[in-house]
Amino acid sequence: MKIKFCGAATDVTGSCHLITTEKHKILPTIISRCQVYDFNRMSVNDTVNHLKGIAEKEGIEADDEALNVIAVKADGGMRDALSIFDRVVSFCGNKITYKDVIDDLNILDYNYYFKSVDLFLSKDISGALMMFDEILSAGFDAHNYVLGLMEHLRNVLVCKDS
Repeated sequence: MKIKFCGAATDVTGSCHLITTEKHKILPTIISRCQVYDFNRMSVNDTVNHLKGIAEKEGIEADDEALNVIAVKADGGMRDALSIFDRVVSFCGNKITYKDVIDDLNILDYNYYFKSVDLFLSKDISGALMMFDEILSAGFDAHNYVLGLMEHLRNVLVCKDS
């Protein structure tokens, strides 16, 4: 059995720490002798709030929508969110807008998903195909567009039920 071993560390007391992302592969007798810390991904709201605090301390003006895109792209990882934030600040300067973030990260604007749904509901097939061609011509991947559209439709259905 192979275990992905992320590392080991010794603290000031001389205790050794086993660090892994595959806890399920470690024998129960070993786990029973360890202190286990399970870390969860951060929520989008928590990430946005943390980024807001950093932006205020650094004197950076940032739109809430822009920070939300960064938080969603980071997928719950604060280190990823900070790296993306730093990259966007390098690109945009001291004023971060939604448009700048989606341009820098090459993310398709949400409005395309709303327009797609409108075209589907009105049964405008040629309009939907023309918009799809526009998306592909802008350099976006068709697979990512379909995944984004699925997520958008899911979010719309969840909001409708709420």
